Amino acid sequence: MNKTLYKTNQNHPQIKEYKEAVEKGEQNYHVLPRGNEWIVKRAGASKPSQVFGTQSEAAVYATSVSQNQGTVLFIHGADGRIVDRKDY
Repeated sequence: MNKTLYKTNQNHPQIKEYKEAVEKGEQNYHVLPRGNEWIVKRAGASKPSQVFGTQSEAAVYATSVSQNQGTVLFIHGADGRIVDRKDY
């Protein structure tokens, strides 16, 4: 499996916040593209929590989980970049 590497600005505020959250051990959730599917994955987990056919279905599920657990939700676009962040 080939991984697509994205060149990112490590000084971007969202990237800094994400890195700090991971270092603190916060259990944030992400909606990520995977081929023709969308996955919901907890930060640091090796496997997705759920797999969906559309980004909107994944976002609805991830929003519910994030609200119940009081975590941060990152929604990524088709290119893998963060397009939205929701704090619960």
